Amino acid sequence: MLEVKDKGRVLQIISHCTRIEDIVSNISKEEFDNDLGIREMVCFNIFQIGELAKGLSDDFIMENNKQPWKQIKGMRDIGYGTINFEIVWNTAKNSVQELRKYLEVILKN
Repeated sequence: MLEVKDKGRVLQIISHCTRIEDIVSNISKEEFDNDLGIREMVCFNIFQIGELAKGLSDDFIMENNKQPWKQIKGMRDIGYGTINFEIVWNTAKNSVQELRKYLEVILKN
């Protein structure tokens, strides 16, 4: 059973995933590379996902281990160094939707 704290965090992660998907769904890599505002919005939401993932319970992480939680949590820390926007773009375009869908299934169960 999903704990209340975890459910709240999962809902927030889904919300940030949706924001990222909305931002990058209709833009090219070139547009992403050339628009600081877009890059900052995407990074902010990725950082938020990482921060929220850090607050998920150990039980939740163990029971729902089909996602690379260590890497997801680590995305929060990319803000403290040089940001690799290639990784940010690939995460936004490829991994975020997968994470959102995975968490939506968990909520349904």
